[in-house]
Amino acid sequence: MSGLNLSIKAGDRVGVIGRIGSGKTTLAKLLVALYQPQSGSILVDGTDTRSIDPADLRHAIGYVPQNLVLFSGSVRDNLQIGTRGVDDAAMLKAAGMAGLLDIVSRHPKGFDMPVGERGESLSGGQRQTVALARALVTDPPILVLDEPTHAMDHSAEERLKARMLDDMRDKTIIITHRESLLSVVNTLVVVDGGKVVAAGPKDAVVKALSEGKIRMAR
Repeated sequence: MSGLNLSIKAGDRVGVIGRIGSGKTTLAKLLVALYQPQSGSILVDGTDTRSIDPADLRHAIGYVPQNLVLFSGSVRDNLQIGTRGVDDAAMLKAAGMAGLLDIVSRHPKGFDMPVGERGESLSGGQRQTVALARALVTDPPILVLDEPTHAMDHSAEERLKARMLDDMRDKTIIITHRESLLSVVNTLVVVDGGKVVAAGPKDAVVKALSEGKIRMAR
């Protein structure tokens, strides 16, 4: 990516859209410091992410990547791994927000429900739900979600959208997504060719796109 200049306010719900390979996932990884900028800086509350302890950053920013990594063990193990001070109350709260309670409550082992290597014992939608609960378990003020519903069926996606507008209403949410999640965002960022070509209130950006006022690479 190049020439990136983007400001996100606390409480914003930001949708990042663009064609395949446009830079959406790269932007998400920059925001959570999995990638480091070769020039310039990324600031969270005015502090360069490179000067923040990675453990503190993970506590403050919940991240759900496209390529999910789940581990052999239980749902509980996958929620608690790499976190500090996560108790059952925090786990229950995160599971409720993510919709995971609906899954574990139907299993005789509950949160001890087994998860195979890479989550192979779960459906794609269930894997995404576990990953979302894991991102929420530290109650982070910021969520970065990279295609968080691509493996979910329509009803699961609709339930998640409702929870984003209710249970997660106090969080700053950045989503790279398909059009079906546009209803939960208030700000839209258009990425094309590794550049942010438009950013602003959702309705204004959608109108500019429909009128051909945003220049896209061919």
